[in-house]
Amino acid sequence: MGDRVTGEGSKYRIVSPSLTVKAMRDSGYKNTAYALAELIDNSIDAEATLVQVFACESPVQGATQTRHRVDTIAVLDNGKGMDAELLRRALKYGDGLGGDRVRIGRFGMGLPNSSMSQCTKVEVWSWTNGSPNAMYTYLDLEEINGGLDDVPSPVHRPVPEHWSDLSEAPLGTTGTLVVWSDLDRVKWHGAGATLRNTAELIGRVYRHYLHDGKVEIKMAPVREGKVLEEDEDNGAYFAEPNDPLYLMDSTGTPPPFGNKPMFEPFDMGNEKEPGVAYFPITVDGTKHNVKVRASIARPEARRADVEGHPWPDNANPNRDAGFHPWGQHARRNIGISLVRQGRELDLDSKWAIGYDPVERWWGIEVEFPPELDDIFGVTNNKQTATVFSSLAHFDWTAEAEGDETPKAFKDRIAEFGDPRLPLIDLALYLEKNLLPKMRRKLRQHTLGNRGGKKRHDDDVTSKATDAVKRRQEDGHTGTTDRLAEEATENDKRQEQYAALTERHHLDRDTAQSMVDEALEKDWRVRWISSPQDSTAFFNIDLMAGMLQVIFNTEHPLHNELMTVLEDVPEDTNEAELRQRLARASDTFKLLVFSWARMEDEIPNKRDRARISDARRDWGRYARDFIEDGSDDE
Repeated sequence: MGDRVTGEGSKYRIVSPSLTVKAMRDSGYKNTAYALAELIDNSIDAEATLVQVFACESPVQGATQTRHRVDTIAVLDNGKGMDAELLRRALKYGDGLGGDRVRIGRFGMGLPNSSMSQCTKVEVWSWTNGSPNAMYTYLDLEEINGGLDDVPSPVHRPVPEHWSDLSEAPLGTTGTLVVWSDLDRVKWHGAGATLRNTAELIGRVYRHYLHDGKVEIKMAPVREGKVLEEDEDNGAYFAEPNDPLYLMDSTGTPPPFGNKPMFEPFDMGNEKEPGVAYFPITVDGTKHNVKVRASIARPEARRADVEGHPWPDNANPNRDAGFHPWGQHARRNIGISLVRQGRELDLDSKWAIGYDPVERWWGIEVEFPPELDDIFGVTNNKQTATVFSSLAHFDWTAEAEGDETPKAFKDRIAEFGDPRLPLIDLALYLEKNLLPKMRRKLRQHTLGNRGGKKRHDDDVTSKATDAVKRRQEDGHTGTTDRLAEEATENDKRQEQYAALTERHHLDRDTAQSMVDEALEKDWRVRWISSPQDSTAFFNIDLMAGMLQVIFNTEHPLHNELMTVLEDVPEDTNEAELRQRLARASDTFKLLVFSWARMEDEIPNKRDRARISDARRDWGRYARDFIEDGSDDE
C-alpha cells in the first residue's frame, strides 16, 4: 500500500481547501431570508421569546447621489445562551448538536452554512451569566481559505455596547448575538428592502410560533447607528404571521382580512377538527401521523356582493379579487406548505397548476414529525423535502409494467427500496382526491360574480334573455315559459335556489345572490359550470322562467375552451393571449369536426336526415340569439 499523505501540500488530497470553501458558500440557500431562518431556528431552539434582526446600512457615494447599502446583519436573541464548548461546536460544520430530534435545527450545520452563504465573516457572542461575561468566537473565510482547520477557541469578550444600545430591551442574563459582516451575497441593497423581502417569508416560516405568542421577531433597519423606529416606509416592525391557509385571525394579510380569516376549513374532517385528515406512516415498527389541513377561500374573499362582508371602499367591486392586495398576497402563497416541528420547510408550488388563477384560493398544509425526516427527504438546509416534492403530479400508471395493479406496482418498487413508497398513498390522495374537489368548489364561488368578467357575462345574459323574450312574443313557447305561467316569484326563487345548492353544490351565499339578481333583472337564462355525471359537454335545467345551461367541468372541452378563454392570469402578455385565442379557435374547430364525424358515422339515412335537420335548426336559433333583433335598414 502506498504512502497515505494528507498534508496541506498534497496534490492527492480528496477535498482541497478551496473546494471546501466553495462548497460552504454554495450551500443552496434560496436567498438571505432563508439563510436568516437558520439563525432564528437556533434562537427558538434556545427558548428565546424575542429575536431581533438588525440590517445595518452605511452610505455609499454614487455618481449623482448618496445611497445606502447593507454592510452588516445581526440576529440577537434572549435565549438560554451557550457555554464555551457548545459555542465552539455550533460553528463546526455537521457537529453532533443535531442529534436531538426535538430541535427545529437538528443537522448541526445551520449556523456556519447559512452564515458563510451570505458573508465572509461571522462572529458570535453567547452568554449564560450576563452579556459582560459573554464568550466570543468567529469564522473568517479568508483564514479558512488560508488553511485554518479549527474553530477558534472562544474567549471572554463583552457584547459591544453598540448592539445593546440597538436592542428593543436590555440584554438579559442569557442570550446570543450573531453578526454577519463583509456581506457579499445579500441580494437586496438597502436595510429597508432587505427586511421587507425577508419579513414575509419569516412570517410564513414561523407563523405558528408567532400566532401562538411563543416568540416575537423584530425587523430593525439601522442607519447611522440608530434603529429607524419612526420611518413610515423603512421603520422597524415586528414580523406578522403569514398563513398560506389564511385560517389565522391576526396576520399580515392586507385589509379586510388582516384581523379575520380569509379562508375557511375545507369540507373534510369532523366537527372537532374541521378541514383535517390524518395519514399514518410506520417507521421501524412505530406509527407516526401525518396531519393534512386544507382550506379554501371564503366567498367574500372573491366576491364583492356577499351580504355583510363588503370589500374596502377603495376596492373596485367589478375587478377580479386576484387584482386586489389580498389576492396578490394569496398569489405569493401558492402551493402545499410542508411543516416540521411547527416550522415551515417549504411552500411547494409544484403541486399547483401554474397558469390557473384559482390556485391562489386554496391552501394545504402537510405537517409531519421529525421522525419522518428521512421519509420526506428533508434537506440539511431545511428548505424542502425532496421525496415529497418528487411526488407532485405523480402517475403510477406511467411507471407500471404491463397490466400491473396498484398493489403489484407497490410490491415491485418495494423490492427495489424505492424511497417514494411510504408517501405514495398520501400523494395520490392530495393529487387525485383532495385538490380536484377543492378546485371544483372554488370554481362555483364566482359563478354569479366573475369580477372583471361580470359585466361581459351580464351582457351575454341580457342578450340571451332578449332573444328568449323575442321568440316568446313571436309565438314560440318553451317549457320554461309554460312553467312560469303558474309559478309565483317565490316558487321561482325556491326552485332556482334548490337547483344551485342541491344539484350543483354552490354555496348558499353565491346561490342566493344569483337568484336575487336574476329575478330583479328578469333574466330568463343562466350559465354555470359544474361537474356533471354525463358524457355531454353541457346539460340544461328547465325551470319556471329560467333556462339554465350547465357546462360540464368534467368534459375536456371545459379545460380546452372555457378555461383557456376565461381563467386568464392578470399578468398574461400579448403573445400568451394570442396563444390562448389560437388554442380556443383550434378547440372550436375540433368541436365542429366531432359533430360532422358523428353525422358521417350514422348509417341510417333517415336518422342522418334528422340530425342534419337539428343542425340547421340550431343554426337558426344561433342566428336569433347572436343577432341583436333589430330590423335591417
